[in-house]
Amino acid sequence: MKSPTIEFINHASVIISHENVSVLSDPWFNGTAFHSGWRLMHELKDAEVINILKKITHIYISHEHPDHFRPTFFASKEIKSIILEKKIEFLFQKTKDKRIVNFLNNQGFKVVELKPNQKINLNSNIKVEIIRFGFYDSSLIFETPEFKILNLNDCPLKDVNELKKFKKK
Repeated sequence: MKSPTIEFINHASVIISHENVSVLSDPWFNGTAFHSGWRLMHELKDAEVINILKKITHIYISHEHPDHFRPTFFASKEIKSIILEKKIEFLFQKTKDKRIVNFLNNQGFKVVELKPNQKINLNSNIKVEIIRFGFYDSSLIFETPEFKILNLNDCPLKDVNELKKFKKK
């Protein structure tokens, strides 16, 4: 059986692909974040971003920080059009305030909110689970029959005890 692939895109953005499923995480491809205090080492051209969107099936947003969730990116007419046309689904953790989910729904996007410890099937061989970490961050487990890929993103696991506790989740 063919192994899943992981493709680095930019900053916290990767694509995890297997079979007919491709999950893009935290798309930040241009502009600055945190009041222009952060900038990317390399910004992607519009054509590169469009090519990325054309090959994915899902977008996972780990949390609300502007280097992970960019409302202006999703509100762009061209980006929005591709996401809607391809019926790309968003994966996000269930939160009380629902700010991200409401924003995405208001754009017309389909959002799957995952409760803690909830696994969902993206196809017959691929499951995903979002594990909340701390107040707002999360990680994604991408699971095939042969592999588990953990995208920790910004989850700050600092010592062995935190790793053990996280592993139990």
